[in-house]
Amino acid sequence: MQAVVDNHYLKKKYINMEFSRGSGKSFILGYFIKEAVRQMPRATGVLTGNTYMQMLSRTLPSTKEGLEKFGFFENIDYVVGKSGGKGFELPFQSPSSWRNAIHFRNGHVLLMVPLDMPDAGRGINSYYVVGDEAALLDHERLFLNVQTTNRSVKSEFKYSTLLNAEIFASSTPLTRKGRWFIEMEKEALKYPDEYSFLRANAFSNYKNLSPDWFKRMERKSPSKLHYDAEILNIRPPNVLNGFYPKLNVTTHYYGNTYDLIYLSDIGSNYTKKHYTSKQDTDVVRSTPLQLNLDFGKNINSITVSQYLESIRELRFLKEFFNKDPKDMLDLLPEFVRYYQDHEEKTVHLYHDVSGYSKEKNTKETQIEKVEKYLRKNGWKVINKTPRSNNPSHELKYWLINYLLAERDPRLPKIRINSDNCPNLCISLENAETEVKAANEYKKDKSSETLSSVPQEQATHLSDTFDYNVYWQFYKLVKYIDRTG
Repeated sequence: MQAVVDNHYLKKKYINMEFSRGSGKSFILGYFIKEAVRQMPRATGVLTGNTYMQMLSRTLPSTKEGLEKFGFFENIDYVVGKSGGKGFELPFQSPSSWRNAIHFRNGHVLLMVPLDMPDAGRGINSYYVVGDEAALLDHERLFLNVQTTNRSVKSEFKYSTLLNAEIFASSTPLTRKGRWFIEMEKEALKYPDEYSFLRANAFSNYKNLSPDWFKRMERKSPSKLHYDAEILNIRPPNVLNGFYPKLNVTTHYYGNTYDLIYLSDIGSNYTKKHYTSKQDTDVVRSTPLQLNLDFGKNINSITVSQYLESIRELRFLKEFFNKDPKDMLDLLPEFVRYYQDHEEKTVHLYHDVSGYSKEKNTKETQIEKVEKYLRKNGWKVINKTPRSNNPSHELKYWLINYLLAERDPRLPKIRINSDNCPNLCISLENAETEVKAANEYKKDKSSETLSSVPQEQATHLSDTFDYNVYWQFYKLVKYIDRTG
């Protein structure tokens, strides 16, 4: 791996690496940071991520791990969140705050710039940019907050191969949001002297992996698709005939809604106990929550939403799921814990009508068990699902896409938090339409039976979306369509 880095990567200014899990991304990014520290003492670099929470929980730990492999140890060779003080050189431009800085002994500073902090990149004059999990990055914010800062030059760095370099690494994207990253492959073909796009699966790093790791990963992977994408770096196939053709990533997805003051106070001390709705700013705490449930044998799925009537907006805030042998009652504690600080302890339930059926050898229906558990934990429960047949796929298709088209300002808008509902987004984007005779069509549910599809990315979570949207708005849409 070292030879590959030396002989190829450093020849280009714009380096993009589509590398799978186990392929050595943390090693390679650690190498680039190490080289930048060595080549450019007292310079400022940028380490970016999509959200501050992601950087605290994933990017910072992996960066430390990568640096340690090259002999850089925290509190000896660098410090995080503060100036190193005595024995540490100062950078050419000291940051206004050291809270998000990694300060090295030779004065080099690496600033963490999350894209959900609109002003985090303001005033920075950086010499290079590094980004992990690039498929999660918002491309527009990346340009405005980070790439525009990469402009500094100094005569003493004129021979530095990393001066004004941009280095991004990621596993293959699973949603449309990350397609900008793989589009960089086209740039590498057009401008081979400037751009480099490399792809690698975990076999490229097999000498540094346990001999049985691939077999274990294949056995433990939830599906072949999951194994192919995460380990073998095989891009998932595109959906040509989607069930949600009016779904638009730019219009219907949103993100960057974490509470930055709350997270800044926690900083690098972030742990699982801080993982609650306190970190979410898109939740209206005085408004009831909606719990959208899909019961299943292999997987149980929940999405949490709110309808903000004053602005006519339906927000999908969060997703939860678990798998066999766990059941829905094992999943509900995650919802209760995450929303323990919600002020309005009222929840509206939307679900498949099969939730009204009784399980074998029990007197209670599945939904009665859910209601009982929620009430026991302090929630007022209102079930909004009619005791009738499920609507047909054709009715759901017509109504949901009618709303997603947003042609009628009297109807509510639908918005999905793509940071907190990543698998819901994949489920919606990958749901296909099954065309029957006489132009009859329905959602293709075959993904729920395929071992090659991770079940959290099959149509289960999209079904929770359908239950909520249809039962909440079918009367309104019918009325407006008749009278509008």
